[in-house]
Amino acid sequence: FLRFTEQILTLIAENRLGLVTFGKLSGWQASLLLAVTLFWIAQGGLNIKEKNKKIKTSLVLMYFIFFSWIHFPLVGQVIFIDVGQGDSILITTPLKRQVYLIDTGGKLQFSKHKAQPQINQVTLPLLHALGISQIDGLFLSHQDADHVGDLSPLLDQIKVKNLYFAKGLTENDSIKRRLLGHLHGTRLQPLLAGDRVDSKIKFDILFPDHAVLGKNEDSLSLTFELNHRRWLFTGDLDRNGEKKIMATYPLKADYFKLGHHGSKTASDPLFLKQLNPRMVFISVGRNNRFGHPNPETLQTLKVLNIPKRDTAHYGMITWNYSIFGMEWLKTFCKGDSE
Repeated sequence: FLRFTEQILTLIAENRLGLVTFGKLSGWQASLLLAVTLFWIAQGGLNIKEKNKKIKTSLVLMYFIFFSWIHFPLVGQVIFIDVGQGDSILITTPLKRQVYLIDTGGKLQFSKHKAQPQINQVTLPLLHALGISQIDGLFLSHQDADHVGDLSPLLDQIKVKNLYFAKGLTENDSIKRRLLGHLHGTRLQPLLAGDRVDSKIKFDILFPDHAVLGKNEDSLSLTFELNHRRWLFTGDLDRNGEKKIMATYPLKADYFKLGHHGSKTASDPLFLKQLNPRMVFISVGRNNRFGHPNPETLQTLKVLNIPKRDTAHYGMITWNYSIFGMEWLKTFCKGDSE
């Protein structure tokens, strides 16, 4: 009987049945709930039934309001998650929230000892704090471990409805290993240039235009618009790929994630000049062994007078936009900025 009970409990735990991702309360919300709860307990001890019932109703109502506040936010976000030397970008919409992720981050493992996935310390706590229990779409830019290294544990621990990638990527042996046995109802959606992911956010695919195996020069590149601002993400695409995009699309972008972590192999000056972004973002690890971002790339940004923010100095970077049209930038290390 005990073995049977343990098996049932294990099954429930593995399938997360009955588990509700409430989200993180703010300091004042938690304090208010605690104060009302303690007052309710005290009133219960005095046995004042009518007053006790009103407090209990108020407490339930407060939990419902705070839950709705977290799960139906008035603000959408583009978050550059600080995953060190790698990429992982979270995109959310307000109200009836939809959630998208571009890459998962991850680290190369050189030892036989299997370390805890980075997402367990960074990405999953962030998602849970925001009250997110499923991802509507996960985009994979290419095969490198710093972009998709944590794909398998992510698929195992949170529901992903759609997996988007450049056509041909699933023929890559590394990607096959990361997917095998980890797809739990996730739909595979191959994409090529000219395709559109037609959801609450319209993701337009710019590159590649043929089946690939997922090298840097094959990186899935996409653009979308939020709050009348155009965003562009090109993974680790090189300068030749940027020139192909530039020749095909007369593209402008308000915000651009700098190619290949600021390496000199990407972010061609002519490409940046055509984009004419308000700001660029660099997802990069502090004191990384690659020397990213490259001084040559930083000089290009200086010459073109393009402001930048990078995760090495600012930590997690969050661009917020409200349903009322306002937008603001917040960084983990240095607070708010314009």
